[in-house]
Amino acid sequence: MPNTLGLKQPFLGLVAALVAVCLSLGFAAQFDPATFGSWVAQVIMSAIPLQIVIGLVWQSAYPGLLGRLRQPVKGIVILGMMLAAAMVMTPLILVLVNGGIGTPKPFAIMFTIVSVCCAFWLVAVFQCWPVAALSRHPGVIGLGVFVLAYVATYVVFRFGFDFAAMAGAPFYAAALDPHGAFAAWNALSFIVTTVSVIMAFVLLDFWPSATIAAAMPVLSRQPVFGLLNAVLVLAIAGAMWTLGVRVLGMDVVDYMVRVPVSGLFGEFIMLVMMQTAPFQTSRQPVKGLLLLGLVVVLAVVMYRLYAVAAVLLVGAMPSGAAGGYGLDLWIATAMLSVTFPVFVALGDGFAFWPLSRRDADAAE
Repeated sequence: MPNTLGLKQPFLGLVAALVAVCLSLGFAAQFDPATFGSWVAQVIMSAIPLQIVIGLVWQSAYPGLLGRLRQPVKGIVILGMMLAAAMVMTPLILVLVNGGIGTPKPFAIMFTIVSVCCAFWLVAVFQCWPVAALSRHPGVIGLGVFVLAYVATYVVFRFGFDFAAMAGAPFYAAALDPHGAFAAWNALSFIVTTVSVIMAFVLLDFWPSATIAAAMPVLSRQPVFGLLNAVLVLAIAGAMWTLGVRVLGMDVVDYMVRVPVSGLFGEFIMLVMMQTAPFQTSRQPVKGLLLLGLVVVLAVVMYRLYAVAAVLLVGAMPSGAAGGYGLDLWIATAMLSVTFPVFVALGDGFAFWPLSRRDADAAE
């Protein structure tokens, strides 16, 4: 029997979240802000699309050998797969949108963020369609979604992002600017908002669209069900973005970090760490609404915690447009580029080992 603590929810999630946050902040403290926001963010985020495929598409059980491994070997192998993906995708992204191998510029960083968002869209909203419609083989589905996420990212980035407002910045190069339809920060903040809304629907088990689809089976099949949810996601995200940026007049980056980024962080805590505890047995939509209530509280608390941690661990950093969004982007990077994959690695890849006996119990 492996030496584990045997914790159960909700204590398991609380302890695991605390461990993940401490590990992540300790890791973040090892880098100066410039390196943290460029190379560290780029390399780790380049591994996240495959992490999404391994956890959500393959359920950490494909290839077959992976499903038969015990902890902590299984978790270590998954980390190795993620590292391999990062080592392949980082240089490819840099060559594709960064102008070559070198310090990642905002072009590459934003492209990589969008790739993570596209992976969530394909897996959570469209349930791996259209790849899943062409094959039932898990390897084909997983790798197909992985490739399609980057294809979708290239299309969105090429036609949606415009960096002209940053033309005076040292990193700017007109040849690298895709000159898309929307200002880059506006586009990125909206896309991140859509993922925050998607995760809210996950906490709601896609209520009310799932209820509607149950009454009208024609709506339950992909891509119809995905399109139904896409309309709802885009409408709600549009309303959130408009309220925050246009109506309340928030700086677009400040809005992105305080609202969708911090909101996503709270959602990942409730979904990945807490596994929806303490409301697992509640029925929808009450369950989802209660979880979202906790998400709001967590978003506010964790934003403040990471802001304080930034000052204590790294030192004072300027915030807002005048300061180059130094503090804002450190918080966002620490939350979603570092702590989120640690959440998933600990909760899914390692199955909460050594805090839980889930892996050991399953093997007996």
